[in-house]
Amino acid sequence: MLGRLLTGGPVSEPIALSRDDLFTLCRVERRRHAIAVMAEVETAIPMRTLVEEVTAREFGPNATTNQRTTVYTTFYQQHVSVLEDADVLSAPDGPSGVLYPGENAPPIAELLTYVDEISD
Repeated sequence: MLGRLLTGGPVSEPIALSRDDLFTLCRVERRRHAIAVMAEVETAIPMRTLVEEVTAREFGPNATTNQRTTVYTTFYQQHVSVLEDADVLSAPDGPSGVLYPGENAPPIAELLTYVDEISD
């Protein structure tokens, strides 16, 4: 389990993933956006809401319908299952249904924020 990387490190809770699984999860920008969104969610959100937010973060507020469709398709076919396996979210009704935040969303989002801060 990855916890604090340094004394007084960047995450407040342990992350229940191996280092390799964490690196694989965070390798894709679209999943990093989804992790940030799910870390901010306190209750369930529809898949459509996650897609809209990720699309806006990736393409800006004037994203096209084609861009939203592309993001939706990749989440439906691939990213939701990867994020669910990593306990970032739960999709009990399938990838197009309601999504619930998982235990790993907040600490992974904290870690990603920390990495952004030290890499600028």
